[in-house]
Amino acid sequence: MSSILIKHVNIVDSLEGVRKNKNVLIEGGRIKAIFGNSETLPQADEVLDLAGKYLMPGLIDMHVHMTAEAGIDKSGMSGGLWRLCTPSPLKAMHFLHNARKAMMSGFTTLRNCGHTTYYTPEDVAVRDAIRKELVEGPNIVACAGYITMTAGHGDLSTNKNIRRLPEYNIGDRCFDGVWGCVEGVREKVRHGADFIKVMASGGMGSSGDEPEWPNYTVEELSAIVREAHALDKKTAAHTHSTEASRRCIEAGIDTIEHGCGLNDEMCARMAENGQFLIPTMRVVNQLLESNDREEREKAEKMAKIHDGALYAAMRNGVKIGYGTDTINALKHGENGLEILSLQQYGMNSKEIFDAITFVSAQALGREEKIGLVREGMNADLIAVDVDPLEQIEHLAYGDNIKIVIVNGKLMKNTQ
Repeated sequence: MSSILIKHVNIVDSLEGVRKNKNVLIEGGRIKAIFGNSETLPQADEVLDLAGKYLMPGLIDMHVHMTAEAGIDKSGMSGGLWRLCTPSPLKAMHFLHNARKAMMSGFTTLRNCGHTTYYTPEDVAVRDAIRKELVEGPNIVACAGYITMTAGHGDLSTNKNIRRLPEYNIGDRCFDGVWGCVEGVREKVRHGADFIKVMASGGMGSSGDEPEWPNYTVEELSAIVREAHALDKKTAAHTHSTEASRRCIEAGIDTIEHGCGLNDEMCARMAENGQFLIPTMRVVNQLLESNDREEREKAEKMAKIHDGALYAAMRNGVKIGYGTDTINALKHGENGLEILSLQQYGMNSKEIFDAITFVSAQALGREEKIGLVREGMNADLIAVDVDPLEQIEHLAYGDNIKIVIVNGKLMKNTQ
């Protein structure tokens, strides 16, 4: 593999802050060496002089839905209908297009949280194509589709009047009861999942349920966690209600997604357990302006309890990762705008920087590989003109990201 030498750059990460005027050698997709200017510079296939710029870990979005319509001549269909009518190979192309837009905005790792085709999940296919260097793109963390119960949020994302035929790519297969949930985990792992995503409450993008409805019992959620952990997979749960979040915390879910309704007592327990919150603040505010009346009314209810959950997590020391819930309400490639929302809710530049890099890497269980700038770690890096620990809002806009390197490959250079 080719090598890259980055010269005269300021290195920034969560543990060491800013290291001024360093040089970084990348070989074999990893950071081989970091050294000062007094040392002899090695030869490399490509040399980037980034004098005055700031080199930092690539950004991580822990909650995206990349299987969404992209390109020109849009069909005009709703997201759910489009996914129902579009063949999986074509959906994979849309997925890759969306993932690359996020990558060019500085996001080198994307955790896909559902909306994939049953049996032939697009996130697994695109992940594997990137790993095999058939196409270029960011690192994809795939769930191979979510686990949902009958009449749960994932199930009702398909119109209730349509007969579910998952074998023919119509709707999702539902998993009910303890042993059904165990089977669901095993099936997702067989299909190539990196982690297990479960719908633990109703939602805003489904019709016929309410977001505050809990969607699985503690026993079912505990079975999902036990089986996933036995297979070395982490778990993530969509939850929009206090009761659903309580059940997920008790069951030991690794990351609580959205987390509406969390309170101080629950957050204190999350912090003690080492569980993470992925708050996705911007999407709720976006859905308040939805053209769909039911969706808008649900968002109005959730907005009242979404803000308090983040504040409770901050007060009680919960580890907060970074997620956007990008799909239709938010545009792919604008993943960084969540930064501005987190600022509005009182998180400072250092806290947001940590969330979007090292804390999210910890939540993925990949902190030994990504999230810091260290010798031996994956060369997933970006460079910008200003110190993000002072001006984190600079990272909100993709045009401000001058350099993007993924697995040691230069994907963007607009310096």
